[in-house]
Amino acid sequence: MKTLIISMTCGEGHNQIAKAIKNSLDLRGEGCKIVQLYGFSDKATQKQNKMFLRACKYIPHLYGAVWERMRKKPFKGYMKGVVKDCRDYIIQEINEYNPGTIVCTHNNAGAVVGQLKKEGLINSSVKTYTIVFDYCLCPYWETNSNLDYAVLPHEDLIDDMKKKGFKENQLLALGLPVDEKFTKVIEKDIVREELGLAKDKFTVVLYSGGNCLSSAYKIIRKLLKCSCPIQIIAICGRNEKEYNKIEKLIEKKGITNIKNIGFCTYLDKVFSAGDVVFSRGGGMGLTEQLNKHIPFILREKLIINEKINKYYFAHKVLGIAMKKLSNAPKIIEELVLVNPEILKVMSSNAEKYCKPNSTADLVNHILQK
Repeated sequence: MKTLIISMTCGEGHNQIAKAIKNSLDLRGEGCKIVQLYGFSDKATQKQNKMFLRACKYIPHLYGAVWERMRKKPFKGYMKGVVKDCRDYIIQEINEYNPGTIVCTHNNAGAVVGQLKKEGLINSSVKTYTIVFDYCLCPYWETNSNLDYAVLPHEDLIDDMKKKGFKENQLLALGLPVDEKFTKVIEKDIVREELGLAKDKFTVVLYSGGNCLSSAYKIIRKLLKCSCPIQIIAICGRNEKEYNKIEKLIEKKGITNIKNIGFCTYLDKVFSAGDVVFSRGGGMGLTEQLNKHIPFILREKLIINEKINKYYFAHKVLGIAMKKLSNAPKIIEELVLVNPEILKVMSSNAEKYCKPNSTADLVNHILQK
């Protein structure tokens, strides 16, 4: 049986979900193909990604206001426009690949597939899935209710999805699909030695997604004021400007306790090496960290869905909500010198909360259906 996965590049989280599912299907010898929703044009795909990243970086408050407005009273013309732009390309991909299953890792993709299903342009035997990619609901999930199943990151979203028109038997609270390497235990001492880190120093990871939207350089300047000994792993992703600023700082001040990394393909090892991670609030990144049981500190100036995730996890004592950048050294000093037990509590809570079998459970469901 073949599975067609329709992703959308606005940030990297949706693509990471798609790759995790494909990897699992590949290991079982099942056919699988990933396409971009706007894959009919590289220019269109890049435009969607740039629009999202610029909104996150430059106008988060405006983005949040529009997001809240659309959640309360959706503008129907938006999804109609998405369907109009993408339907012919998606029909072509479906007809050429002839899948038994279609998985959508973004609700825009789910809206297109849902409309095609409604119009009878997808064979009724094809099972369709949409993946809810955050721990809160962004606007327009009601447009996905024609699909057979919605995969949720946690049971806490079931009631909200029902309010959007989904039935109980459509909802699968399996967890966000992650690469299985994030579910494997790696001994801290071993991985620190492999990464060239001191084994006995409190290790802080700075992670802001593949585009490093939250400045690693600025928080490093704050963390260098910590009164306790720490070492820092800075993940700058594709943000070369940020990487170069940190390199210059290291060279200028002769700093030896910072490991500066660009785009990282071994985040599972980095999270295993760390004691705590400063992170943004994206659903995929947080899910990877939860599966690694590493406590996280959710950063300042997040976009609206990340901010909702931030306080959701703080309420569950899975993370700490940081209000201002200047709070960073105080938080670390509290964790190292005053109340280190809270790290054990957060790590234990993450172990209970996470769903390490999420990808396997979803693939099992796909193959059974």
